[in-house]
Amino acid sequence: MTVFATVFFFLQPLATMTKKIRVGVIGVGHLGRYHALKYAALEDVDLVSVADLNLQQAQLVATETGAVPCTDYRELAGKVDAVSIAANTTSHFEVGRFCLENGMDVMMEKPITLTLQEADALLKIAAEGGRILQVGLIERFNPAMQAARPHLNLPLFIESKRVGVFTPRSADVDVIIDLMIHDLDIILALVRAPIESISAVGAPVITPHTDIVNAHIIFANGCTANLTTSRVAPVAERRMRIFQPGECLDVDFQNKECVLSRLAACTPEATQHPVQESLTVSSADALEMELREFVDCVRTRRLPAVTGAQGRNALAVALEVIQAVRKNNRRLAQTIREAGMPDCALLRQLMPAA
Repeated sequence: MTVFATVFFFLQPLATMTKKIRVGVIGVGHLGRYHALKYAALEDVDLVSVADLNLQQAQLVATETGAVPCTDYRELAGKVDAVSIAANTTSHFEVGRFCLENGMDVMMEKPITLTLQEADALLKIAAEGGRILQVGLIERFNPAMQAARPHLNLPLFIESKRVGVFTPRSADVDVIIDLMIHDLDIILALVRAPIESISAVGAPVITPHTDIVNAHIIFANGCTANLTTSRVAPVAERRMRIFQPGECLDVDFQNKECVLSRLAACTPEATQHPVQESLTVSSADALEMELREFVDCVRTRRLPAVTGAQGRNALAVALEVIQAVRKNNRRLAQTIREAGMPDCALLRQLMPAA
């Protein structure tokens, strides 16, 4: 960041300290609609406009929130201080670049972009322009994770399970990008050490993309993470167990519960059972907390809890997991053929042309 950009970054918001932050939402489908509703309820925010290629959807959300609807996100330039971008991932780079270059701070829903090259370009634009770039990895704000955070000190082994029943929404991408990226982001934030190795296996079950996957990550400091993610499970579960010296933290994202088990007394000679403590978990809404964080960063110019760089790092590891899964795809394709399955789109996905 240049000296000029740095000064601009910290001094520019002085005029905004006593006024409402003007916000727009780009892409008001399933998730973007919730962004708009949350912003509309914040006292220090003026939800100016909602943009969506589907005019009917934009008008529906505008009616719910009192915002002005439009179909072209470029109309927001000069009218808002900040935007949430919840449009299709394929448009993240184009829309994000326009907003950053036109003086808007950006809350980008995950994943930050499709590629690392696009992510790096957005990071550069944001830094040079002194703009806030936050990535919407919402599980960081889950009250159960917030309850666990003060008790975390030295993770040694992490077990993550994020599984759910199939829904057509987001079925156009790997489950790694759709769901696992949340746990990858949390684990990267907890361990804070370089990754030494990644191995992963997975399979397409319903879609041409990976629907179920298991990944094994070893960090340079010796910590190991084992992640299982599925969108074809019979029941939903979102849980992470973090083992550290003498303790285990069981974080239940779905039910918003967190249990601390003290294991130090459990030795081969001891008869004591683990001492368990149910930690106090707030009833806060994770999306509201995430958007309040963004608005506060826009107002104060501090860095967000989930920066663009952290969003980029989570994407980088997710892409590595995808590559590791693909190494096993040819064997899966052969298994499917031997079972008599026709050469369909599923097989063409598993066995891409060389």
